[in-house]
Amino acid sequence: MRVLRIALYALTGAGLIVNAVIHLQLAATFDAVAGPLLSQGDLFRIQAAAGILVTVALVIARRAWVAVIAAVIALGGLGMLVLTTLVPLDLTALGLPAIFEPVWYSDKVIAALAQGLAALTAAALVLVERRRRAAVAHTP
Repeated sequence: MRVLRIALYALTGAGLIVNAVIHLQLAATFDAVAGPLLSQGDLFRIQAAAGILVTVALVIARRAWVAVIAAVIALGGLGMLVLTTLVPLDLTALGLPAIFEPVWYSDKVIAALAQGLAALTAAALVLVERRRRAAVAHTP
């Protein structure tokens, strides 16, 4: 069980970090897609920072609640990536840019795969950590 936990933490963190690196590399390119308050590049930087912070929290805390946050960040990013590939999303009323990018390119595919991996492994971590905590609580 210990090896499984370590592998799940490593895979979740790796998925979030790969996604963060891609978003940081692409952020300057997407600064041109501007909204009234933030650009798409700014949103990429926020996504990257969130992934990095949650990865650090995973390493330090190793708790189910951190894995839940990791899953939410990964699923949210993946959902936005897929949604904005399929339909135009006008967020200008919220101060954000209108986003529509119907093209799949290598960085986008890798980011999607990394976020999917992070979401799946984070969800598995939630189950493993809850089961482990329950077992510890029932140990005399």
